[in-house]
Amino acid sequence: MKMRKIKSGLLVAVVTTGAMFALESCKSDPASPGFEYMPDMYRSASYKAYEVNPVFADSTGARLPVKGTIPRNGMYTNYVPYEYPNTNEGYEAAGTSLKSPLAATAPIIAEGKRLYGIYCVHCHGEAGDGQGWLVTGGKFAGVPSYQAQLKDLPEGKMYHTLMYGKNMMGSHSSQLNMTERWSVVRYVQTLQKAVPQQPILQQLQLKTVLKRNNPLRRDELRYI
Repeated sequence: MKMRKIKSGLLVAVVTTGAMFALESCKSDPASPGFEYMPDMYRSASYKAYEVNPVFADSTGARLPVKGTIPRNGMYTNYVPYEYPNTNEGYEAAGTSLKSPLAATAPIIAEGKRLYGIYCVHCHGEAGDGQGWLVTGGKFAGVPSYQAQLKDLPEGKMYHTLMYGKNMMGSHSSQLNMTERWSVVRYVQTLQKAVPQQPILQQLQLKTVLKRNNPLRRDELRYI
């Protein structure tokens, strides 16, 4: 008899509790979530990407990829780690041991020429003589010529400069991928072999001097 009362009491308690949960979960307030079982299973406790994160010393939630991380997007050959540091020692080491993986074929050189016309010509000049329109226009000075000061510049140093920049030239690693950088290097090598031309600025200065000091007629000066 006593066991029967206990069982009946438990049954009443279970039914009452169930009814309370049912009534509570059927509230008319649409904003009420009711009772949630293990809410951490579907309500993430992690920090959002751009919110303050006290876990890190700089409190930044958006973290940079681990150093050396490279994307895998079907073009992995263009995203290989570059082992030469941005130092004078790295520059010299690249000049000694870094070699182009691209053959100097006509299509590669043509692509390099196209890219050179976009990213390089305004400073280095169409002929690679350092007389781009920014130089002749007085914006910059002292850009070296590929037929003179840089005639023997190794391909590794060219690539290293495109990666990191050098002196007043900035890095082009974000504008050009690996294949494009080497294509530009292959084209610049053709400029190194070109016959050097007298810079345009020097020609203009020479003509000005001759016109002031030479009694030649104007029609004769045209051919100087």
